[in-house]
This record gives sequence, structure tokens and C-alpha cells, in this order.
Amino acid sequence: MANINIGNCSKSEQFMFFNTLTGLVKNLENKYTTIDLRNECLVIGKIVAVDGIMNIEMEDVMFYDSSENCRFFPSFYIKSRNIRRIHIPERYNGVTLLQEQFNSMYRPKRVSNSKKIFKVSRAQKYQAETTAYAFQKA
Repeated sequence: MANINIGNCSKSEQFMFFNTLTGLVKNLENKYTTIDLRNECLVIGKIVAVDGIMNIEMEDVMFYDSSENCRFFPSFYIKSRNIRRIHIPERYNGVTLLQEQFNSMYRPKRVSNSKKIFKVSRAQKYQAETTAYAFQKA
């Protein structure tokens, strides 16, 4: 599935990808889907980009207004506050999409190769001495 390049995101967007369903919508990039808007309109098209706040850019869009008039747009932008529902296509399982998305977003923590500071090395030395003394007595 689509991997999220979280290096280009702000910390708040990264938080939204991991803690909301924005990651699921992000996984629908480059797929055709249907989005219901709050004003009773309907948008059908290919999702191009989703940001951390769930603003969506689409292309090849068929826009149906509330009176069912249809208009074609080569590109379309939807602000997150206007979204009522995003339809997940039937051929995709929502749980599987979420699991794959979280696996692709996982970043292992970096291990620093810096030297130990004096406090840490002294604490480790005292701990080793204390445990050695305790085992000698037992």
C-alpha cells in the first residue's frame, strides 16, 4: 500500500496520522473513491494527496450537487470540515488498510552513538559494585 512519508510532515500532522483515521484515508491515495460532503453533495474521483488534517486533493472528479446535476473537474480540493463520509471501496478491508498503514509509518527510535555522560557511567559502576557485593555476601 501507500507509504506515508512522515519526514515531510509537521509533528501535529504525524500525531494525526497515528492517532486518528487520517492514516486510513491516506492509504486510499491513488485510488478512486466516493466522498459525501456536508452540503449533500457527492464527489467521485481519484485521491491524489491527503494531509494530516484530512484535507484531500483529488483528480478526475465527478461532482454531483444536491439536485443531482453532474459536473466534471480535472482537479478538486476538499477541506476536512466539509467532509461528511468517505466511502472505502468494497475490494479493500478497512482493518487491513489500517494495519498496513501503521506498519508502513513505524519508525524505530534512533540510537545515539554519543559517549556516556559521567553521571551514567558512575551510576553503572556503583550498580555493578553493589550487585557484586550483594552476591558475595549471599
